[in-house]
Amino acid sequence: MWVVVYIYELGIILDNTQIDKFMSEKELRDILFQKLKDIVKSPYLIETEVPVPYKHIYIPTDGETKLEIWCFKQDITIYKILFDKTVKQKDSKVMKEAKTLIEVVLEKDSGQNSHHAGLPFVILELKKGQPNTHEILTYSQKAEMIKTIFPYCQFLFLILGDVSARSYRHGINFDQVISLKNPNDDDEIKGLKKILKEHFNIAKTRLKQLTETNRKRKIKSKGAANPSLPKT
Repeated sequence: MWVVVYIYELGIILDNTQIDKFMSEKELRDILFQKLKDIVKSPYLIETEVPVPYKHIYIPTDGETKLEIWCFKQDITIYKILFDKTVKQKDSKVMKEAKTLIEVVLEKDSGQNSHHAGLPFVILELKKGQPNTHEILTYSQKAEMIKTIFPYCQFLFLILGDVSARSYRHGINFDQVISLKNPNDDDEIKGLKKILKEHFNIAKTRLKQLTETNRKRKIKSKGAANPSLPKT
């Protein structure tokens, strides 16, 4: 597809090889979201700026323990709802016999209150142009922190433009680095959808493997405690 945009203020015409020079990362994100928003169905969601937990901190006090859940906003995320957006900062508690054992504090900034906190399956982070080494290391560290909590999650790093070797050298926690030349090219978007669906399936498979392992471990433990139970 050939795209031509006329910029009245500048009095120039841009073709699809020049649009990215005038496009912000937010505009890139919004364009891609509109083209990708139909790739999953309920109970899964795909949205922008989804708060995703990256760190849990337990803080003991005299009366109870406080669990702080800290979140990063992600550009585009395929996820299930962890906390509904109506959940306030201190709405959740772990209780036993009416006694609060752990107070759960959802650490979100005010800009995240309009979004559900997510259980991520695929995260797509976007950069306009090749990021520098520091940026790549920062995003790779974010990916590592998120994967520590959600080991099945797939973290994809998309660059609008060419990808340099340092993105591969330093982005060791990215599941894939993607180069996109033109967000309005139908063939490129088709390829991007295919990549997202593949990684979505990988995430679901890995989650199933994790839960299946736990299920078998529980069955084995019960069988050892009660030899009369049938084996599976």
